[in-house]
Parts: sequence; structure tokens; C-alpha cells
Amino acid sequence: MQQNSFHNMERQGRRAGAEALQGSQSVRRALDLLSLIAAWERRGGLSVAAVAEETGLAKSTTHRLLSELLQAGYLEQGPDRRYRIGPEAYVVGVAAEPRYGVQQQSLAAATRLAAVSEDVAFVSIRRRHHHVCVYREEGRWPIRSHVLQVGDRLPLGVGAAGLAFLAAMEPDEAAAIVEANETEIEQGYRPLSASVILELVADARARGGVAINRGMVVDDSVGISMAVPARAGQPVVALGIATIASRMEAEREKWLESLLRRETDHLAGRKRSR
Repeated sequence: MQQNSFHNMERQGRRAGAEALQGSQSVRRALDLLSLIAAWERRGGLSVAAVAEETGLAKSTTHRLLSELLQAGYLEQGPDRRYRIGPEAYVVGVAAEPRYGVQQQSLAAATRLAAVSEDVAFVSIRRRHHHVCVYREEGRWPIRSHVLQVGDRLPLGVGAAGLAFLAAMEPDEAAAIVEANETEIEQGYRPLSASVILELVADARARGGVAINRGMVVDDSVGISMAVPARAGQPVVALGIATIASRMEAEREKWLESLLRRETDHLAGRKRSR
């Protein structure tokens, strides 16, 4: 009897462990789907079939996870049956913002950059192997660059901010992230490639962290960006300026670089000698 009881307890323990593992996998998959939908928000969202294709999950599993997120309010579905970010995701983001301080620390800096340069200024944050534009401030210059909009989610290595984040890392780690993003970059951001990105990152390191993107994402547009040094760990915030190519003469490029250095130093709590 004692032996049977022991075996029953052992089976129950294995079953409980398997259920816990399955539950944690489901949570992780659901969060990954939420991040994927966020990346496609400005492109109209994704259908069930498209999500399944992007993730490699079975269509039935994909539908179940999306339905759960839909009912919880983290996603919504339009008449075209595509999934988009829902109101509950916005509520969570608003609640997290004061803790991470992106708005309080960086929006004023972007406003100053746009006012002084008269071009468009951005704030981007890093999310694992991607970066997301969270703020865009328009300058007064009548011809503007439309290279980046709020909510755009790009692989690290794409765009000036993506290069700036990589330049702030150790070379081996940056190379590993570029390799992980290689398929996504080749499919959506040609003529960029892993080798081209690594060259641009090396150039940004040589310039002290200043990354330049010259028409690699949008023609006739130039972006310049720097990651804000973190007190501990790697940077999670980057400031950037984008303008049309004809405005980026050599002297003006140096001037914009000095503006970015001043603002990133200020956000990092450092004083720069004049």
C-alpha cells in the first residue's frame, strides 16, 4: 500500500511539473505573440495565418493564444480579421512608464533637439533584439523625413538608433544579435545585410557611439543617433535626429553630433567640458 501511494505521489508530481512547464510555455508564447503584433501595428496588424507563419506555431495553437489575448483586452480584431494592439496593452504601458522614466527623462531632450535643429527628433527604447520609437517631435523645417513613426519596431542594426544600441555593446554580443536578426533584415530591409550593419556599427564605435544611417531605410533621408549611457548595464534609450540628405553637410553633421552628445550626457547625469 505504501509503495502504491508513493508511486501515485510520484505520478502526480510529474503531472504537476508537466502542467507547470506547459503553462509557463503558454505564457511565454502569448507574450511573444503580443510583441509580434506590436511590431506589425503600424502595418495593419496580422491575421492568424500570418502569425502562425511568423512564429512557426500550429495554427490551432496560434488561434487559441490570440483568442486569450483578445478576450483579456491585450489585442483587438478589426473587420479585416487582423489582430492589433488592444486597450489593455496601452494601460499596462502607461503604468510602466513612470518606473522606467522614458518620458520624463527623454521627451524634453527630443523637444530641445527638434527646436534647435529644426529637424525631426526621436526617442527610441530597446526591446531585446529590437528597438521601438516611442516619441517623435517635429521640427520647423518644412521638408521632413518620414523615416520613423511612433510605434515602429525595427530590428537592432536597422536605422540610426538600432546601430547606436549595437555600438554600445561588446563587439561579440552585437555580432550575435545581428546574426539572430539576419533573416528578418534580409526579408524586409534590403540592401542592408549583416556585413554592412557590422561595418556601420564599427564606424559608430570609432565616432564615440554616434551612429549614422544614410538612406539605408528610406531614400533621401539621413538619421543620426546616440544611446544614452546607463548607470548600470546596457543602454535602453537612444536619442536621434532625422533629416533630408541635402541638409546633412559635413559641418552640420558635426553640429548635430554635438547636440546629441550634450543631451545624452545630460540624461546620463554627466557634465561635458566646453
